[in-house]
Amino acid sequence: NRGNNRAPVFHDDGDYEAFLQAVGDLKPRRPFAFHGYCLMPNHIHLLIRPLETPISRIMQSLLVSHTLRYHRCHGGGGHVWQGRFKSPVVQDGEHLRTVLRYIESNPLRVGMVESAGEHRWSSFAARGLGRPDPLLDPMAEYESLAKTPATRRRRWSAFVHAPLSDEEL
Repeated sequence: NRGNNRAPVFHDDGDYEAFLQAVGDLKPRRPFAFHGYCLMPNHIHLLIRPLETPISRIMQSLLVSHTLRYHRCHGGGGHVWQGRFKSPVVQDGEHLRTVLRYIESNPLRVGMVESAGEHRWSSFAARGLGRPDPLLDPMAEYESLAKTPATRRRRWSAFVHAPLSDEEL
């Protein structure tokens, strides 16, 4: 989802932290698997697998929560998010890996960083660098990359840092 008129939806570390806290708080109430994310200054990418609750309810809860906090902390009123979120169906296997790669490489593609690990607000830190992220749920598509965690991290990092094909963009 994108900020209204491409405006920023995150202004400081507190905004990013609060959004991720909202994800963690919501998971027990509206169960879903959280496989990946990238929070950018004016948009978000989330890879969510609904379990019991429709994706529309999950996203409504997250976006409303962020909007209320945003107005409380930064003033103003009205829309923070632009239109309805997009929720394409992601198939398991290679498609899921490709979508996650697209998400985690976002800061690289737009030139914000030279390495995906430099962007603090992405699930890449967990998969590519091995930093614990209690929000993320296991993903067979990642685990199948290698038998050892170190090899998986190396392979994932190489995959994320490789240029995307035209079809993947």
